[in-house]
Amino acid sequence: MRRGGRDRSHAERVDLVASNDQCPVCGAGVWIRQWRDRYVQTLDKMLYVVSRDKKCSSVSCPRPGLRYRPVEEGRLALKDHEFGLDVVIFCGEQYHREHLSIPKIHRRLVQERHMPICERSVGNQIDAYEALCECVAGDTDRLQARLQKQGVILLSVDGVHYDDRSPVLYVQRDVLSGEVLYAERRLARAKDDLVPMLKRTVELAQRIQVPILGVVSDKERSLVPAIAQVFPGIPHQFCQTHYLGNVAKPLEPDHQQLQEKARDVVLALRDVQRQIEREVPMAEASEPALGPEAAQTAKEAAVAAALARAGTTVGQVSGRPIVDPAGLKRFEGLEAVRAAAEQAAQKKGAPRAAGL
Repeated sequence: MRRGGRDRSHAERVDLVASNDQCPVCGAGVWIRQWRDRYVQTLDKMLYVVSRDKKCSSVSCPRPGLRYRPVEEGRLALKDHEFGLDVVIFCGEQYHREHLSIPKIHRRLVQERHMPICERSVGNQIDAYEALCECVAGDTDRLQARLQKQGVILLSVDGVHYDDRSPVLYVQRDVLSGEVLYAERRLARAKDDLVPMLKRTVELAQRIQVPILGVVSDKERSLVPAIAQVFPGIPHQFCQTHYLGNVAKPLEPDHQQLQEKARDVVLALRDVQRQIEREVPMAEASEPALGPEAAQTAKEAAVAAALARAGTTVGQVSGRPIVDPAGLKRFEGLEAVRAAAEQAAQKKGAPRAAGL
């Protein structure tokens, strides 16, 4: 499907920031130096991904040109791909494990997932999946030359699978360049099964004489000891998104309840605003035209309508998942409007209250 044919008006914004605060080369502070944005279609929704890259602030840094990208971006989608990694895995598994044809996979995506995708794009996802399953890009002269030019490797290791029955696709990616080095599809997931896969990156680094600065991964049970064995002495950081997601899981019921309550308040405020606009004269009318009492009523109605509009607005705001939950932001915003309403009631339509 052509790019212009997709409806992106309801895309969910996702803000990603490079997680490191210090340059891993010289230890100086790093600052946001570049913003990038892209649309990514996942199995469930359209995302508008805004990535903020960082660079070292020190002029004496041996590698001042290195750009540190958000690790999470590579888990959402492959570099320069418009469909998410979950779509790639879904199409590949349906084709190889379920033995479905491309037209059948396309119908499942369109009819069951309501995804805007054409048959040709389904075929492209299968090609990407097959390329990932046997990816040895780290052995190519092009990628080795790029790694030598940047001088260091910051490795991300992640296991991705569509469901619990399918084999896991392990992807090793250099965060700095955004390039996939190696990827393997594995059914066995014990530590000893993963060690040979990880050693390929160590051998690559030794061959091109480029050091590995650090490793980022989720806290998969067998992956953690495998990384410790293969990369001794190299810092290993767990993905902050996975960590915060696990922390936030116990709060999901409360967060959902907050969102539902905020939605009910917003609907009630809309009814109040409509009723005011229908039954009360316009506040812009002059006092001689309305009379002193009616003019005062109009001023108070304007304050009430403004507060209703403010409540409707803050009740619809979105937030960054995990660290900035939308439900909490809506609740806090509605509480601020309630406090303003109480102040306005005490002042009976004073201009200060009307401006809130």
